[in-house]
Amino acid sequence: MSISLQEIYQSTREKYALELLTGENGLTKEFTWIQLCEDIGNCIFFRGHELVISTGLASMQENWLHDFITELIRHRVCGLILNTGKYIRPSDISPDIIALCREKHFPLFLMPWRIHIADIMQDYCSRLLHAQEQESRLEEMLLGLLAGGSQEERCQQELAARGNLDQPFQLVVLPLATSNLDISQEQLIRLACKRKLNHYTSFYSILCHARQILLIFGQPPANIEDCLRELLPQLPADCLTGHMGLSPLHDSLTALPTALQEARAAAAVAGMQQTELLSFQELGPYRLLFMSGQDELLRQMHQEKLQPLMDYDQVHQSQLLATLRTYLFHNNSLQDTARLTFTHRNTISYRLRKIRELIDCDLDDSEVRFAYMLAFYIDDYLHLMDGNFA
Repeated sequence: MSISLQEIYQSTREKYALELLTGENGLTKEFTWIQLCEDIGNCIFFRGHELVISTGLASMQENWLHDFITELIRHRVCGLILNTGKYIRPSDISPDIIALCREKHFPLFLMPWRIHIADIMQDYCSRLLHAQEQESRLEEMLLGLLAGGSQEERCQQELAARGNLDQPFQLVVLPLATSNLDISQEQLIRLACKRKLNHYTSFYSILCHARQILLIFGQPPANIEDCLRELLPQLPADCLTGHMGLSPLHDSLTALPTALQEARAAAAVAGMQQTELLSFQELGPYRLLFMSGQDELLRQMHQEKLQPLMDYDQVHQSQLLATLRTYLFHNNSLQDTARLTFTHRNTISYRLRKIRELIDCDLDDSEVRFAYMLAFYIDDYLHLMDGNFA
């Protein structure tokens, strides 16, 4: 449960006479709770991502405010509201403090003494609880769409009643590197995602589903791929594989299961190719394989074309299969194949003669080349499936 500082500031600035003094670049941060703190020694109890209120009760001590804010930043507090007028005045806030907050992207708000702290704390806590309820219900409905059956139908009806069903969306898959996330890890990922995504859009949901983090963008930003590439380094590397897959744009959330399949396929190929991000549209022939649902037929086609070479390689500890793949995917160039495999041209020529002998085909024939290149795409696909992609 969290709300962005930008959202809470815009919606309550007049009600509580809030003034943002500095740190505006940190408004995309999410706060998870609001807490009153006067004693710098109590900073050790912060868990991170709190929004703190202080009256400056201890401000008579020299450099107290600078030291206090430094400790708040160190404990990952996301912002500070100073209740000014009795113990601390706006004029007491030095240029050094303003510079510190600006440098650390730490929002510093001023609130006049006439505002009751109890009122703002009660209001913000209520908003946080309401946000949690709304967020949890939306996530429950989205997971229901993925579950299928009667649950899917019920969730479609509720989303339609809310006016959320027929809206364009894109889905992003971030596979987990671990079998399970604990609560603190999941919260850390959610907050990191929210802080970055808030720079681009406010229309998104974050789900944890089947060893994956799913980002569902309603009204996705035009520069969504830039957003995702900036996001990945902000996430805990020990929890995620470091690869992402992006679905095409869909017109309705009824297509959510299809979008998940597409994004998972893109993430799997991104992992195989050791690249950060791939969209489903970039997968070429892999798109057909992942969406065909004909695995038995694909295995049969794979065996018909490549099994003789696989058997020969296994018996003779040779590299005919790898040689043929490089040769076909580099326009039947003997020179490129030798260079890319660090092998003498004569050795490549010998291997190709052996390959032609085993498969009894003309590799210069375009139909034959297509059939064997497709078999290699199927080979990649089957390896991904056998690696528990499904």
